[in-house]
Amino acid sequence: MTMSRFLASRALWLACVCLGSALLATMWLAQQAIGEERSGAAATAQLVARLSALQSAGPAERAAHLAALRAINQSTRMRHLRLHVEDAAGQALVETAPKGELAHAESQWDIRARDGTVYHAALRWNPDSELREARRDVAGNVAMLSAYSVLLLCCLSWLLRRAFAPLQRILDAIGHYERKDYSVRLPAMRIRELDQVRCALNQMAGALAHHQAERRALSRRLLDAQECERARLARELHDEFGQVLAAMRADATYLVRKSAHAPMLQIVANDLAGHCARIQDEVRHLLHRLRPHGAQPDGRVACVARLLQDLVRSWSGQPGQSVRLDCVVDLGGAVLGADLTLTLYRMTQEALTNVMRHAGASRASICIARSGDQVCWCVEDDGAGIGDIDAALQRSHGLRGMHERAWAHCATLLVGDAERTGDTRGCRLSASFPLSAPEASQIQPGSQPA
Repeated sequence: MTMSRFLASRALWLACVCLGSALLATMWLAQQAIGEERSGAAATAQLVARLSALQSAGPAERAAHLAALRAINQSTRMRHLRLHVEDAAGQALVETAPKGELAHAESQWDIRARDGTVYHAALRWNPDSELREARRDVAGNVAMLSAYSVLLLCCLSWLLRRAFAPLQRILDAIGHYERKDYSVRLPAMRIRELDQVRCALNQMAGALAHHQAERRALSRRLLDAQECERARLARELHDEFGQVLAAMRADATYLVRKSAHAPMLQIVANDLAGHCARIQDEVRHLLHRLRPHGAQPDGRVACVARLLQDLVRSWSGQPGQSVRLDCVVDLGGAVLGADLTLTLYRMTQEALTNVMRHAGASRASICIARSGDQVCWCVEDDGAGIGDIDAALQRSHGLRGMHERAWAHCATLLVGDAERTGDTRGCRLSASFPLSAPEASQIQPGSQPA
């Protein structure tokens, strides 16, 4: 059903309902008017009967008839006319009228009783009932039009709300898409135009979700290739450069031993041995950054708890390092894949590097825990903190790298202030990784969404 047809059919139905209601109200007002006219006619008939009875009635009965005429004349049942009766002396017996009022009467006649008593009667036009009726009709018409208008507006408002109610679901879905949540799908809609919008949005969401999954898969492949390249470089440094350094250090030690008779030559040999030792330490540290402890030659990695313990131990063992490091890992028996394990390790490694180099902290804590079907990662310190977080995310390669790693595993890196301890501001990095994140090999680049 099209929008125009839907609105036209519902508007016609509502108009018929409102018109029927107005007709019922009009019929009710007409019944009220007919009842009043019938009551007025009955009062006029009683008035005529009482006037006729005055001709044949005795004095006592005439007093009763005159009292009945006054009651009828003063009642609200009389419409349009008012009765005026005077005796032969001009004294008003029914409704006192100003002198000369009878000259303006619509009809005048004399009533002569059997005993010769003469009554002068007159019927005058009474505008009060007409005015009341006109005011009541105007008020009724205004009230009816007002009620009809209010009813029509309420019905139209209800109709429009019902017709455009699916727009709220569409707006909610668009809000999810703006937040890069493409899992929401809209149900079928009765209105053809809205259903076409729904189909377009669902198709767009499916395409965006597929492309986002492709990008995540590609990012994870790139990270995997990066880890493979790091492992290859670590092997090359260890096998080639490490052996050469070991040989140079052995030669320097031999020169020190053989140059005991030449003090100057021995000093140079000692310096050469010290340089070789420092280079070996730097290479060992570089190897640790390229390939974490526990990584196997075939690419397998140890559990994340062991990797982080080795990482904390390596930082704690560095000379001049005074930051206290706490590490808590509680996965509740969950076994993480190698890619997620390396992601948590690399993010922790980069976070600790930032703490050591820039934070000026005295304490840093690492916490990895399972919460339902998610793994929550958090690194917090009590250092200087980050002043402008948005600028830091744009400027810092380390934070951007952590953000890309988290995004590749369907998580979002959150950067904020830590819980204040004294005057320090601190920094808190956190992310929640789903345990059921799709593997990178499940989505092939270039495939089309279903």
